[in-house]
Amino acid sequence: MRSEIKKTNKDNQILKKHVAAIHIGAKLSLLQRKLVNALLYNAYDQLLTGGDHHISASVLCEMIGFDSKNIGYLKGALKGLMETVVEFDVLEEDGKSSWEAMVLLPYAKINGGTCTYRYERALAEKLYHPDVYSKINLSVLREMNSAHALVLYENCYRFEGIGHTAWWDIEVFRKLMAVDMMSSYKPFKALNRNVIQPAMKEVNKLSNIQIEMETRMKGRTVTGLRFIVKPNAQLSLVGMDTEDEITDRRSYKALMAEGVSKTLARAWVLEYDESYIFEKLDLASNEAARGKIKSSKAGFLRAAVEQDFHNENAQKQKHLDVVQAAKAEREKLERKLEALKKDQREAETAYRRSCVEKIEEAFLALSEADRDVVTKEFQLGLGSHIYVDAFKKAGWKDRLNAVAIREFWRARGVNLPSPADWAQKNGSSEPNTIKAQIEELEAEIKKPVISVKLK
Repeated sequence: MRSEIKKTNKDNQILKKHVAAIHIGAKLSLLQRKLVNALLYNAYDQLLTGGDHHISASVLCEMIGFDSKNIGYLKGALKGLMETVVEFDVLEEDGKSSWEAMVLLPYAKINGGTCTYRYERALAEKLYHPDVYSKINLSVLREMNSAHALVLYENCYRFEGIGHTAWWDIEVFRKLMAVDMMSSYKPFKALNRNVIQPAMKEVNKLSNIQIEMETRMKGRTVTGLRFIVKPNAQLSLVGMDTEDEITDRRSYKALMAEGVSKTLARAWVLEYDESYIFEKLDLASNEAARGKIKSSKAGFLRAAVEQDFHNENAQKQKHLDVVQAAKAEREKLERKLEALKKDQREAETAYRRSCVEKIEEAFLALSEADRDVVTKEFQLGLGSHIYVDAFKKAGWKDRLNAVAIREFWRARGVNLPSPADWAQKNGSSEPNTIKAQIEELEAEIKKPVISVKLK
């Protein structure tokens, strides 16, 4: 008699998936197991609607904590997933189990720094249910150092809401932990000491759950086991939405609010400055408000970010801001220059007066006849009548002949300080220092203003 295929409603299907066991037939490395979760996380939002999924290879490596730039190693890990068979043993309502198997990743491609991949439809439908697989937290995933710990975490975490896993036959559990072909782990004592306990310790230390093992005995032999699953209050991680500090950034939250996928938002936050992202968000909002977007706003935003679209009004404002900032900076430099020149003039005037006082003191100490001789001697050394007329008018205070006057009296033995010595003694800035600062500022002010080119 032909068996009747029992129809179930959606709620029953969900209950069945609560107790589903995922078995990966191949012995995957820790990197490959992390890769499985990262690829699923990236594709999750479009798992049922999309065909090919895309992610930056560098972002993918960052998500799984793989720092190496060895893309060849990443290709090898992807190839391993393409050779992996996934088995689903689903416990039916009547206590019997159904079995399905499929390739984990049928297609993968890396080109131009982008990884493209796809899932079989049947697998995508199973992976999409959050209680089956999708709540593996990427923060936990990156921290795991043992493939056994990661497998145990994956298979225990989805039972957190129930409080315990299903009972696993000991042989099924060995297969689940990928040690079924290792004779050294045949005795439960060795399996517990070398596989289960280290994995439990890592899960309890690093993940958002705490687990305890319970065993089922037949005589003195362990025939099955299960794990009690409780939340880890010290490492409370809710689903995939609190994966790390990236999700706390304003730009990430703003992109998510616009309907950008988590992976794409993450990639943009890692690649672009926050100001750049907000500039493109403003552009998309402005263009949408004006009815200028023919496709979707999210599609326009992606093109704006990746192709660097510009808001004409924003560019004009940016140009104006740059010009105004340059003008303000020039005015600031001009004020500083004027203050330095004022200091320079005051210092020169004070120095000149100090020297004139000493010179006039020495001049008045001479007899009247000697004064006439000294005066005529100085005038004869001036040459041009312009300098002579200026000296006759102002005497030893003459500014036009100030340097010549000081040199003349120094030659006659009058002790006149240099400008630097005078400045040091009187607590003023050294004249050459002021002069250098003035020249530097004048050169800076003469530089042309760099404007923003409007695109």
